[in-house]
Amino acid sequence: MKNIRKRVDGRWEYRKMKNKTTYSIIRNTQKELLKAIKQFSVGKTAGQTTNKSFYFLATEWYNLFKKDQIKTDIRYSQVINSKFDINLFHVNINKITIDELQYFLNSIKEHRTAKYVYHIIKGVFKYALQKDLIKKDISQFLQAPKNKGKKGEAFTLEEQKLIIHNLDKTSIKYEILFYLLTGCRREEAKNVKILPNNTIFIDGTKTASARRYVKISPAFKTILDEHFDEMFQLHSDIYSRYFKNFINSLGIYGKTLHDLRHTFSTNLYYLGVPDKERQYYMGHASIVMTNDIYTTLDPNITKEDILKLYNNLYPEF
Repeated sequence: MKNIRKRVDGRWEYRKMKNKTTYSIIRNTQKELLKAIKQFSVGKTAGQTTNKSFYFLATEWYNLFKKDQIKTDIRYSQVINSKFDINLFHVNINKITIDELQYFLNSIKEHRTAKYVYHIIKGVFKYALQKDLIKKDISQFLQAPKNKGKKGEAFTLEEQKLIIHNLDKTSIKYEILFYLLTGCRREEAKNVKILPNNTIFIDGTKTASARRYVKISPAFKTILDEHFDEMFQLHSDIYSRYFKNFINSLGIYGKTLHDLRHTFSTNLYYLGVPDKERQYYMGHASIVMTNDIYTTLDPNITKEDILKLYNNLYPEF
């Protein structure tokens, strides 16, 4: 069928342009997508004027304000098509109540997704108000999702040993090594340049300090020279899911891909890297963040333990 494609993450997508607006529907299987396409109507939705439905306005808002933003483009698109393509949001935006919005937001358990849903609702209602499609922005009464997530922490030495010794069992072996040895944030990985002097440049955007150069060892540079062009071809959320499945298979639970960044900071501490230098490599605006949030101390770990485990993969600092 025209306008249907299989995405790199394995899901199926339908995209269509009408009146300079791109409509996109994403489903896990082709069968689910075809069913959704049949139900989806650009012209009419349950007797309502489509260009006043929340879903239509969300798509329009995304194309105007979020599309092609490096850090958030794909995530906003995914959330709009996976969470808002339901009956509640295919009606005139004026018919949606604040109670319905709050109940819907509270039903989303994953905090990162809930944050995106919250910002999309706020953005769409503000946009509708600017277009004079609504008289009042009820989203101002919406309670933001509370972060129930736990504080990140470094992997213990024993957990690092399990990860390093079993890397051949995962398809993201080199991505895991990269996060461990550079402290790169998930979303920064596609904005990295490998330099000839055993250094990488991370073109980060999260803070004013995020643009930074990080030293790497000659041994790790050799690995990157051979494999980097094949790395980070998928969305960062997919790597997070693959990593979680990998460490769970090793008996490690309750930790995330971002904890590799905590581990990098902690390992640099054990390796004797000065505070100011660690702060720079982490891309932090303050050493307080580096020491108090991203460094997990264990008096039983020594510099020799880290060097023995990683051999020549960490550079000499």
